[in-house]
Amino acid sequence: MGVDRLRDHMTTAKQREFDYDFLKGAHTYETWEEVEIGRQYEAKQTFLVTEEDILAYNRGVSETEPLFVDPEYARKSAPTSQICQHPLFLVQIAFYCIEKGPCNWIRTPGARNPGQRIDLFEPFRIGEVITIKETACDKWIRRDKHYLQYKLDYHNQDGVLKATWWLTLILPPNRDAIMRLVNAGREERE
Repeated sequence: MGVDRLRDHMTTAKQREFDYDFLKGAHTYETWEEVEIGRQYEAKQTFLVTEEDILAYNRGVSETEPLFVDPEYARKSAPTSQICQHPLFLVQIAFYCIEKGPCNWIRTPGARNPGQRIDLFEPFRIGEVITIKETACDKWIRRDKHYLQYKLDYHNQDGVLKATWWLTLILPPNRDAIMRLVNAGREERE
């Protein structure tokens, strides 16, 4: 069961190579207590934007607007002459680029999302290679919950800032708490 049930829904090369088992490797995830505020990183991977990626994401979120799901229509009617992407397409880019490296806490079992802020400056274009710069911005404790915020800046191969995402999650406070959730998740799968 678990992530195996997702396999039939993987339609792109990137989706098929992405590791959706967030329990695997959790012992290596960056933890709330380890994050150094002000530290900046570059994501371990880049993301080549393809029409296949945009179309799969748009369909995955049940988009029906022809500019988002009909490439031929979009080539004739869209302002960019390309298929338009859903505003949250940048989430897919982040998970892909960050999969193994700093900011990988976004995969943490038990994480909760209290809200996000996204600024889109211009659409991602087919053929662009996107790099993400990750900056640890803030961490705090409120009502015994551990909050962590990173700022993700998305740049294309020419250095153009495409979007910024202030990613905030409530996380388990340390590796021991994460591993208790991982072990509980593994037991549930068995």
